[in-house]
Amino acid sequence: MVQQKITSLARAGLLATLLGSTSAFTSITPSTSLPSTQSTSFSALSATSQPDVVVISPPGGIGEITSIETARLGGSVKWFVVSAASNTPNMALTAETLAAIEKAGGSMELAGADAGSLLAPPSDAEGTATNDALSAIAGWCGTPGSLICTYDGALEEKRRVDRTKSPEQIENTMGVDEEQLIRSGIRVAAREAAGRSKSKIVVLAAGEEMPSDDEDGESDGGKGFFAGLFGGNEIQVPGSMAEAVGGAASVIRHGELFGAAESSPESSPFMGGPKRDPTVREMYTLRSVRIDPTVSTSGNVAGVDGTTRSNRLTVGEATSRLGLGKVKSATSNMDVSLSSFVGTAPPSDEEWNAEFTRVAEMMASSPSNARGSAPVLFRAEFSSVPSAKRLAEWVAVKWAPAILRSYDIAGTRVGARPVYAIQTGEEGTKIEIVWQELVDFQSVTSGKMIIEVDESGMTAVRGGGDASKGYGGVSNKPLPGEDILVRRLADAASQAVEKGLAAKPKLAKKEVAAKKPVTTVVAKEVAAPPAVSSAEASGPGPRGAGARRSSERSRGSRKRTTRKPSSQSDADKEA
Repeated sequence: MVQQKITSLARAGLLATLLGSTSAFTSITPSTSLPSTQSTSFSALSATSQPDVVVISPPGGIGEITSIETARLGGSVKWFVVSAASNTPNMALTAETLAAIEKAGGSMELAGADAGSLLAPPSDAEGTATNDALSAIAGWCGTPGSLICTYDGALEEKRRVDRTKSPEQIENTMGVDEEQLIRSGIRVAAREAAGRSKSKIVVLAAGEEMPSDDEDGESDGGKGFFAGLFGGNEIQVPGSMAEAVGGAASVIRHGELFGAAESSPESSPFMGGPKRDPTVREMYTLRSVRIDPTVSTSGNVAGVDGTTRSNRLTVGEATSRLGLGKVKSATSNMDVSLSSFVGTAPPSDEEWNAEFTRVAEMMASSPSNARGSAPVLFRAEFSSVPSAKRLAEWVAVKWAPAILRSYDIAGTRVGARPVYAIQTGEEGTKIEIVWQELVDFQSVTSGKMIIEVDESGMTAVRGGGDASKGYGGVSNKPLPGEDILVRRLADAASQAVEKGLAAKPKLAKKEVAAKKPVTTVVAKEVAAPPAVSSAEASGPGPRGAGARRSSERSRGSRKRTTRKPSSQSDADKEA
């Protein structure tokens, strides 16, 4: 059966090798004998033509993390790697990861192709197919349940190839951008694999390939570049990932990425080797997650300010769970942004469902569509708040001034900007961040952000400004710098939990079957015999009866005796 599988893959231009998990580290190295396409697979189950997930990405990065996490969760995954050159880098998995995949019943299969082979002419002048790599993708992917595509790792792959180039290769490839080659190759491969997949998931950076962007110029430029590079290549390269997968796709956006895949040497928990006080990498200390709509109901675009950071491990975990359908609350074709915060424990399945449920409710409610209503900018839920007034005071006195003094806010020189924060309300549980603008050399309040704290959470809405100056209505457009404050509010909620000002929300766990009661046999207690005093134990006698001595015995006195001289010399000495 395995030999038949290898033979069929070889006919399609693929080479398969089954690897065991007996050694401590199993190196997965695609064969370099086939420059167009290579394949390597290992699995706890036999390979299937209907995998749960197909991942298309550059080497390493989110693609590798998503593939491994999908297999660890018990799913079958096929990972197609698009590299800049035929010598694809090695990939190593620990014996612990292989054992976890085998225990969960998951499987993982790898194939790879360099971007040049994917962008080669699909056929010659006579109509004969010449692009074996492109024609083999659809057959190798089969009918997956989900297709996941990402660009993460393209820049690192470009740098890796540049380090291995000889002077002649550098001169021949002058003006060729390998990163754009990889991106175009991923889009072409995604188009071939998207036809049979049931759902599509795209992982992009914040602000990348937004639906409102005009990508016509970028797309045409890419096609012309590849046509000139490959000598009359007429292959159609999709201009965006959404176009490649067919438009209907769920999008997960990330901020500045940190963390590394398991095959990278930077995946070690400690930095700089053994130390007395080791430094732990951020990928293990920033595991808490928050998910928000990319374009909120107030019109803010999340993550474009550059302050959002995302852990690659967390992004891979979220993507793999969406691909396997484990997040029941996630809606199709949703566009969300993921950010990471302080926390050493990775999110559980209940926490993932809670985050996506909150996002779905925010996108469904859309209070800004109602006329005269205040747009909800931010909402954070807590299980309890010991003192709402104390938390509001910390936000107004400690958190808000530090954010308003930051360069992103204080550097605004034109138009309105947030100036100060005050604590209001009868119980002191409201905070108003005031926007001011210079009009006719007079400072005018043009808008507000009202943050309200209660026993169950914290909510921020947009408010109106000075009605006497014509700013009494609530603006339908985001205020300048409002998106920065909204993103920082998520960090404020995380800090409030750390400082003990609020308690992390408790999620309902799955019910565990009740165990049968265990019957314990307890021996009957026997009364202990009465204790015997030391006086009774000593027996009869004058001391036992309480008698004392008649006279004190002399102690420490010693009778002095005179020694007689033994000789005449001794007598003379004494004299």
